[in-house]
Amino acid sequence: MRDEAPFGVVVNPSSALGRGARVATRVLAAFEAAGVHAIEISGSDAADCQARVRAASREGLRGLVLVGGDGLLGLVLQVAEARELPIGLVPAGSGNDFARQFALEHAPAAAVSRILAAEHAPLSVDLGVVERPGAAEHWFAGGLSIGLDAAINRRANALRLPLGPFRYHIALVAEILTLKQRRFRVRVGSSERSFTGILSTVMNARAIGGGIPLAPRASVHDGMLDLVEVTDGTKLRLLSVLGLLARAQHEDLPEVTITRVERVRVEAGDEIAYSDGELVGTGPFEVRVAPGALRFLA
Repeated sequence: MRDEAPFGVVVNPSSALGRGARVATRVLAAFEAAGVHAIEISGSDAADCQARVRAASREGLRGLVLVGGDGLLGLVLQVAEARELPIGLVPAGSGNDFARQFALEHAPAAAVSRILAAEHAPLSVDLGVVERPGAAEHWFAGGLSIGLDAAINRRANALRLPLGPFRYHIALVAEILTLKQRRFRVRVGSSERSFTGILSTVMNARAIGGGIPLAPRASVHDGMLDLVEVTDGTKLRLLSVLGLLARAQHEDLPEVTITRVERVRVEAGDEIAYSDGELVGTGPFEVRVAPGALRFLA
């Protein structure tokens, strides 16, 4: 029977500079206290972790519980066998943007209790899927960042300090100081346009970068994605736009367009995209929504 199979507790030992491993120990103890069998799944690197998740999923699991942040969620979503299982999340990363969407519990005992309570009625949550020439499909939970927000992500990942979401704030300031325009070509249905701006990002969840509300009205339950575009302007004006964006007051600005889409194609030259905090690569990007693809234990 499925209930007799264990939960797989997936941990990234380097999450938040080791916090993930410490939290995972407490999560496993909470499962034991609840009388539920759980096993730890980890790896020496991303590829090893994915291989171990794949193998354990094939052997039979009741579900997966990820102890980490957006990056670990994005890592596991690339494993087809994992996407077939219900997935819970205990926030222990730097940004935790996807967890914030659901106001998830951080305390291990409370998190495990909530996951177990949700097991027989998991939430149906949308995911995003990216297709690129010559590359495998890439699945994401939060958003596909193209432009300024991707550059911030890249810089934040390079800061190996225990700063939590403040890494993204530091990276934001650094990128603003060298703010540059990018060229985008975007196609939605039969409509295509080109523009110069600072980002063209496809969001599933509301926030990225440790709580920046890029798509304040986005929902992970509506079968749609939010395409957020910010066009060009003077540096002083764009600084004002970014300040309003950080406070979710940007939706009506003339430089900002937010479009609900099921599918979109974005071309951005040699711009490198990120999703869920991790590298995706260069485009062009064909992005679509996968409605209800994730059974989420929340």
